[in-house]
Amino acid sequence: MAGCDRTGGADGEQLARAYCAACHAFPEPQLLDKASWQAGVLPQMAPRLGVSADSSLNASRRNPHLMVLTEAASQESWAKIVRYYRDGAPDTLPDQSLPAEPQLDPDLFRTGPFVPRMEGTAIITLLKTDTVRERVFVGEAGSNRFRIFDWNRHLLSSLTVGSPPTDLIIEGDHVLMLESGILDPNDQPRGRLVRYDFVGADSLRLGRVLIDSLFRPVFVRQADFDGDGQQDFLICEYGDNRGRLALYRHAGSRYERQILDASPGAIRFEIRDMTGDESPDIVALFAQGDERIVLFENNGRGRFSRRPRILARFPPVYGSMYFAMHDFNGDGRLDIVYVNGDNFDFSRVLKPYHGVRILESEGDHTFRERFFFPVYGAARAEVADFDKDGDLDVLTTSTFADVERHPERGIMFLENVGGYVFRPYAFTIASVNRWNLTATADVNRDGWMDVLVGAMDLENVATLQRRGGRRQLATDRDPLLLFENRMRTRSAVQGGAP
Repeated sequence: MAGCDRTGGADGEQLARAYCAACHAFPEPQLLDKASWQAGVLPQMAPRLGVSADSSLNASRRNPHLMVLTEAASQESWAKIVRYYRDGAPDTLPDQSLPAEPQLDPDLFRTGPFVPRMEGTAIITLLKTDTVRERVFVGEAGSNRFRIFDWNRHLLSSLTVGSPPTDLIIEGDHVLMLESGILDPNDQPRGRLVRYDFVGADSLRLGRVLIDSLFRPVFVRQADFDGDGQQDFLICEYGDNRGRLALYRHAGSRYERQILDASPGAIRFEIRDMTGDESPDIVALFAQGDERIVLFENNGRGRFSRRPRILARFPPVYGSMYFAMHDFNGDGRLDIVYVNGDNFDFSRVLKPYHGVRILESEGDHTFRERFFFPVYGAARAEVADFDKDGDLDVLTTSTFADVERHPERGIMFLENVGGYVFRPYAFTIASVNRWNLTATADVNRDGWMDVLVGAMDLENVATLQRRGGRRQLATDRDPLLLFENRMRTRSAVQGGAP
């Protein structure tokens, strides 16, 4: 019997590697606890493998856009896969082990509400700063409200838009706003890119819709990819079961779509010359199913490789949220800071592998992990030389922090002390909400970079999902914080102000 069990386990692993790794990186059983595998993830995976259990078959019929393997797994094979994960998973996941205990409430930042008692849903979906106009742009779900503040924290204007706004391009006498359509996971192409014109100094009015029929868009930038002098739009359409990373080229009075990747989960990209040919390439993060960072190489004429290069790949339970490219070690090559902590899926347990990683470039588009700081539910990593000592520091937010034991770690500051060693700090003010978006600017005009932090009130998110967005929400929790940089004060006290 023992021999049979070992054979069954080996068969289960072989089948899991064959079927589960057909669409994404192979997830080891140890990544989740038994209950999360059995009650959460595996029932969702069954219809994707073509398994015809009643519940999974019904789910498949309900969603015609669900991706299903062309060669279905048999019931016998599926049973072995389930047994492999059930037997190999731990009862509970281990706790995170931090490399250093965070200092609480340091004097590095003066923290407080950006606007005390600011009304809203505390579901901040857009947070931008404009250093030219000295403006802060804030968008939220639930009310679909878009607000403009000056750097003295005065509300200048407010506008209700068509759906939750997720990104913004600021241009002269107008802004281009990305509207998600439906913010909850869905496959309906109801998102759009809309032009709003300034009326007077700061009021906005609807101009025209530039691009419609987008799959839950979350990120947009402009660039001239083919050198024709026209600015094209590159849009992350996160979607759910269907989505895409698409380029929209200017063609007279309309835009023509060029799909770079037709899979869901595109959440952010950077436009960089990665090949040294002076043409803008694209590095993009996909965060749904096949979680990966991908390089799309531009041939110099605005056409991109059909087989993009995968720079990094992560298991599908990692919950990728954010990435950015910076040179952390000063060797002239761009490294990657990668953030994973999405926990609003089928395995809502605290995961020890959530956090912030630095993937160091080794040249030739290869990267290896050099630093990891565990942060439950990590959402963002705002990277800058906040203390002006010549290296890059990191401020992190968390939407799914360990609120029972360490709510103060919902916002953390990692001070770079050299050699991939970071001194951590946590903030009591983080406990008033859950946190997601960040933006930087010298809001108090003292020459030092400040940080704005936007909330993601999960209670209101859940309420919206239950009510279908038909009822106004309110909260007494501050939706927007300001972290005023006080590094200059600390440097002066220490006698070494840079």
